[in-house]
Amino acid sequence: MSNYLRPDLRTLRQRREKAEDWINYASWTAMGTAALTAVIILAIVADEPGALRNAVPLLSTLFGQAAVGYKLRERSQWAAWGLMATYAVGFALSALAYGVLTGFIGKVAIGYVYVRGWLATLDYPELCKEIAALSAQSAESEPQK
Repeated sequence: MSNYLRPDLRTLRQRREKAEDWINYASWTAMGTAALTAVIILAIVADEPGALRNAVPLLSTLFGQAAVGYKLRERSQWAAWGLMATYAVGFALSALAYGVLTGFIGKVAIGYVYVRGWLATLDYPELCKEIAALSAQSAESEPQK
């Protein structure tokens, strides 16, 4: 029975590690894209001061996205939900200000990373509980030397 539990424990640990990776990817992607997009928007505003009216709402969502991305590193489910909300709002504001197809492929790729990170934050606590339970169970079943 002990040999049967070890692959499950290893598999769970690998799934937890993948979840940690996706959470980190989403976190760094949120912070990086927020900073890069803010710099691009500020460059546009510097060139065309009239564009400031459209840029202010977008810059506020980018700031929120960067803050939530930073908090996501703590594997916070609230941060993951916040990231998805700021992404949706940013996507909608960007579509209204610059058109739906502007940067569509990039938005979809970033959205994919965010969704995977969000799903990983939902899965992570359960994986930790299962690993702890299996570790305790396998420690009890092994004979002491």
